[in-house]
Amino acid sequence: MKAVAIVGASDSGKTSLITALIKEFKKRRLKCGVLKKASHEIELDAGGKDSWRFIKAGAKTAAVLSADKLFFIKERESEDTILEIALNKFSNIDLLLVEGGKKESAFKKILRVQNDEDTELKSPPEDLVGIVSDKPLSSHHPVFLAGEVQKLADFLLTALEPMEPVVKLRVDGRVVPLNAFVQTMFQETIRGMISALKGVPENAREIVIHLKKGESDEKNKP
Repeated sequence: MKAVAIVGASDSGKTSLITALIKEFKKRRLKCGVLKKASHEIELDAGGKDSWRFIKAGAKTAAVLSADKLFFIKERESEDTILEIALNKFSNIDLLLVEGGKKESAFKKILRVQNDEDTELKSPPEDLVGIVSDKPLSSHHPVFLAGEVQKLADFLLTALEPMEPVVKLRVDGRVVPLNAFVQTMFQETIRGMISALKGVPENAREIVIHLKKGESDEKNKP
């Protein structure tokens, strides 16, 4: 999965740009997802509805399954960061478009502007990879006009690096981020342990290990 955050001032055209990119990537048969970073509280689960009552009663998660849609509603926990959500909920798509989150360092960013003054919003600047503007402007970053959606899509597919780590650790369904050193340690240790096993290819492209807690673990609890 590749991901990019579309940032900019309110009413600068972020949603329209994301919508246009979704249509463009769909034409290319790529699966696209959207994660919106809201700056204010949003209540999708109206008071009095069944799912609202379940959550208020103490359920951590409530799901609603209709004929063609599936909704999940849960109270946000401290570990529910935007990066955690991206890795856990969007790992099966090709490109994730994040609306907002200009201070989120986990994603590279495209800044949507309408005039030269809006370019001051690029924060942090090292994460900015391009600017989309209604009119030509001068910048040391690549600049795309609002109508150059195909050109921008080509650029994103080339410029963005996959977010998936070399080693992914998932504990009880949640992805645990690993820094580069720990990833290398896991990779070298696991490859070394299985290298002597019969039937294991010398240059295996993917190794998956499932570790499940058994009854003996429960009995040995202090």
